[in-house]
Amino acid sequence: MEFLKKSWKWVVGIVGFFIGFVWFMNANSSKKVKRIKKNIKSNKRKTKKVDRKIEEVKKEKKKTKKKIAKTNQELKNVRKKKPKVKKRTGKQSSKALKDRLKKSN
Repeated sequence: MEFLKKSWKWVVGIVGFFIGFVWFMNANSSKKVKRIKKNIKSNKRKTKKVDRKIEEVKKEKKKTKKKIAKTNQELKNVRKKKPKVKKRTGKQSSKALKDRLKKSN
């Protein structure tokens, strides 16, 4: 008992220090939590913007694929319609040219 009577100030000081330390850490952590929550909200907004951009790019990609498929189909059709060139001798080609000229006059 004599120990407590002589050193009660030290015991109260140590207990007060621990209570103050816990209180300080708790207050500091609540500020950190608020800051973290704010960062989470801002990150959610940013991810929503990025998601919208991704959706737009996907739509553009689909449109582009459709255009490419349409163009490829048109090219196939043009290749099918392209006349085959017959190999002719010089005499045959000159005769064909003369005949066409006669028809056009």
